[in-house]
Amino acid sequence: MMLTQCKLPSFSLKPGGKTNDEVPGETVQVDFFENRSTLASSNAAIVLTEGIRDIVLTQSKKELVAESGDWVIEGVIRDYQIKPIAIQAGSEDAAQNRLTMTVQFSWDYQGEDRELLEDSTAYELEGIDQVVSSFVDYDSASDFAAVEDELLTELVRQLSQDIYDVIFGGKW
Repeated sequence: MMLTQCKLPSFSLKPGGKTNDEVPGETVQVDFFENRSTLASSNAAIVLTEGIRDIVLTQSKKELVAESGDWVIEGVIRDYQIKPIAIQAGSEDAAQNRLTMTVQFSWDYQGEDRELLEDSTAYELEGIDQVVSSFVDYDSASDFAAVEDELLTELVRQLSQDIYDVIFGGKW
């Protein structure tokens, strides 16, 4: 009889919530992420920007807009580097290399209800100069130019999710 009077709490494990009501605003604007790294390929900025836009579309119910969004996300690729790892015994050659990309980003909630939400929301309405970094390892015998697109795709997947989680993951 006691159990019929209890109600289990409801949780949303999906970052960004199940509905637009859980995260304020209706639209998200993702500005072009500029490449400021000397080593990143010319298409790294395009792939990263599109990766972030894709994750906003697939993991939230927000509409993606080109301008005047409730949420504005912007940033730059700050670093893109390759370092040898797993040095082989008895040799100075590395068995694997590590490609690392570091992204600096910021966001701002510019929705009409910003003033009402500033003290009550579970979401940070503004974040300046946040930094995320991710890496992927690959066989050093591989030709980097031949595997770079595949490595970049994996890096962008990881970084896009990290950026989305920082902005829309809420306070736990």
